[in-house]
Amino acid sequence: MKLSVYFRLLAGLVVISCGLLGCNNLPTTGTSIAGAPDGVAEIMVVTSSGKTILEKIGFLKAVDRKDQKLVLIDFWAPWCGPCRQLSPSLEAAKKKWGDKLDVVKVNVDDNQAIAQHLGVTAIPDVRIFSNGTQVGDFVGVRPQDEIDGLLRSLQ
Repeated sequence: MKLSVYFRLLAGLVVISCGLLGCNNLPTTGTSIAGAPDGVAEIMVVTSSGKTILEKIGFLKAVDRKDQKLVLIDFWAPWCGPCRQLSPSLEAAKKKWGDKLDVVKVNVDDNQAIAQHLGVTAIPDVRIFSNGTQVGDFVGVRPQDEIDGLLRSLQ
């Protein structure tokens, strides 16, 4: 068979799988962070001069909270091009939402146990938590307005 036939067969399988399994919906919304392993993450902070910096923080301390603040977790890796592409949008979201949103970055290479526990299979993978329970998610790069819309819907 020609190579193009293989690609068409593969594309057909992906379409069928997504139709049956629902590729756009991660099965993790409603998942509690309870029982997750801890690790080192970085929390995005906006300085008084408007610059964003990352500060180290314990993963569970950043996410397992009992307040109403949304916590957006970006599962990423330094070698991941789409992860680097998504970063400016997440910085913009943090600046826009301010104290209503924490942005936490988790390097999957350094925190494999956390990623495995939460079922992260592709990056960038973004999970949004409130009160220690996952309330939203998306995989891949998304435009800034789509991220803002998702955050608005979760407020």
